[in-house]
Amino acid sequence: MAFIHERHEFNSWALALEAEALTPEQMTVLQELVDEGKVANLKTAADFLDWQGEAIDSIEHMYGH
Repeated sequence: MAFIHERHEFNSWALALEAEALTPEQMTVLQELVDEGKVANLKTAADFLDWQGEAIDSIEHMYGH
């Protein structure tokens, strides 16, 4: 879970992926979604996390967790 005092890392998983700005740990999060069969590829995983972050937990999403 993210905390309000944590540094804001990015606004969008998809944009961060496109800009190659994700950490190895964040890339692992995307890859796990692919490996689990929840999404077809990393781009779709990033889009899914963007949607999930907006719809479910916007504060945690904005910290890239």
